Amino acid sequence: MSPSPDVLVWLPHSYAARGPAESCVRLLEGVADAGLAPRMHLVRTRKPIPTGIDVRAALSANFRHVPYRLVARRGLERLKQQYAAAIDEARPGTVTWFWPGVPIDLVERAKRRGLVTVREMINSPLAHAKPLLDAAYAGVGLVPSHGITGAMVEAENAELKLYDYIFSSNAEVDAALWELGIRAERILQTSFGWSAARIGGGSQITRKPVGFRAVFLGSVGVRKGVPELLEAWKQANIDGQLVLAGPIEKAIRPLIAPYRTDSSIQFAGPVSDVSRLLQTADLFVFPTREEGGPQVTCEAAAFGLPILTTPMGAGRLVEDGRNGVIIEPGEVDALAGAIRRLASDAGLRKRLGDAARDASAGFEYGAIGRERAELLQGLVRK
Repeated sequence: MSPSPDVLVWLPHSYAARGPAESCVRLLEGVADAGLAPRMHLVRTRKPIPTGIDVRAALSANFRHVPYRLVARRGLERLKQQYAAAIDEARPGTVTWFWPGVPIDLVERAKRRGLVTVREMINSPLAHAKPLLDAAYAGVGLVPSHGITGAMVEAENAELKLYDYIFSSNAEVDAALWELGIRAERILQTSFGWSAARIGGGSQITRKPVGFRAVFLGSVGVRKGVPELLEAWKQANIDGQLVLAGPIEKAIRPLIAPYRTDSSIQFAGPVSDVSRLLQTADLFVFPTREEGGPQVTCEAAAFGLPILTTPMGAGRLVEDGRNGVIIEPGEVDALAGAIRRLASDAGLRKRLGDAARDASAGFEYGAIGRERAELLQGLVRK
């Protein structure tokens, strides 16, 4: 019989070594290495999970290769039952660590049992994100298709008030939580990070010279500031290439159509080998409007790339003028000017990139996991 866990993790995902589930697993590796006993409850596993983490999948291995849409409802129902039982069996003072997508009655159940409740913020609060994204879509002449409704905002606002603590991975998220009335002492300031397993060691890979190349990595859409990036690239009018890697949002396909004939712009689609993409880059550009703790920023820094981003995209890693350049979201002229300056100054790129690589060591998931463990150890009531 496994020992009683210090931390019960609610993760309503199918683990396939990517996305939020992968971030959770990497964090829990560090938590376990630091001496805490985490138990992760999730829908199912499709890839092996490192030893040291007590994994409780709601669905058996028989469902591993079934399309998720066919088993999601059953899996989430079983996950809720399983996690409720874990709450009832937990000793008082155990930490319950909820990732987004939790039934509110589970949080209330944990509080009634005297457990410590913690919420993970993958992105900024919906109350912050919705008006920001509404304005962004309107700014490029589109009907908002971000999917955030007023009812969702109200539900999350009520949910966030329940937690004892909230993990916040971005100074911008801190500020958004304060605006919702979440007291500073309830906000646990932390970050997401990067993994050598995903990007092959980062700074140990030598970039291949291919001429000046700026790389964007993420969803190619309004939320990530892509319409403004494309306009700024044209305005900068430099001799180089802009590569956008990631799935293209359906809503902006008409907007990007004119740029598909531009030989200096490449729409690469989703990429599985992030390291191959980053090792050919001279600049990572990420003019995002809304984030939580952007993992891609940490990955680019690990490769020693200078980073051109926004306050949201900076996370807790990028500092303007020290290891990157920070511009306000939606500012096309400022973005174009920064691209032009960085493209023309190899010395500046090297100085910023070297500093970004140095800073990235503190954001490797092992280090961030140990940081999370320290925060959690302060919460566990023995």
